[in-house]
Amino acid sequence: MSDILRQVDDDLRKDKLHNLWNKYGLYAISSLLIIVVIIIVYQVKNYTDKINNEKLLEIYINASNEENTFLQISQFEELKNSNNKYLSGMAEFKIANLQIEKGNIQQGLTDLQEIIKNERYDPIINDLATYLLLVKKINDFTEDELMTFIDDDMLKESRFKFLFKELISIKKILHGKNDEGKKGFQELVDNPDTPIEIRI
Repeated sequence: MSDILRQVDDDLRKDKLHNLWNKYGLYAISSLLIIVVIIIVYQVKNYTDKINNEKLLEIYINASNEENTFLQISQFEELKNSNNKYLSGMAEFKIANLQIEKGNIQQGLTDLQEIIKNERYDPIINDLATYLLLVKKINDFTEDELMTFIDDDMLKESRFKFLFKELISIKKILHGKNDEGKKGFQELVDNPDTPIEIRI
């Protein structure tokens, strides 16, 4: 009797599984296929991104090592519109710096201002461009003009915050505010987080 009941129970279970498969099997296979396709697409995208970034990095290194300034600029121009925001920003920064070195100072400074305004780039690129622009224009800018480029967030969060504070102190001394400038320098010296090169 128990064998018959067990057999009936097994048949009912098989029937339920068969009905479930008929009802939801197609959805299960479709879901599994979609997951597999997503994983494959993700892996292929990562691989192609890696290959593209390696090519861009190679162009950047070759351009950095190029001795002919004209060729350097043209190679960096190739990188300006790439999808890699960091390399793209660095390429544009290098072009601006090369323009300044070549004597095209106004063009280089204009390029730096474009980088500063461009929110597409990594913030460190914007801060680097800001720092170079302020160094080049420190004698031309008034203290107020200098401070239009440096906001409170930059003085707290930027990786260049100590360099910006140093520039502010230098500007104060250049404008005859010696006590304020020295106070700024003393704060940098007393701050244990200030990099040793700046403290020296």
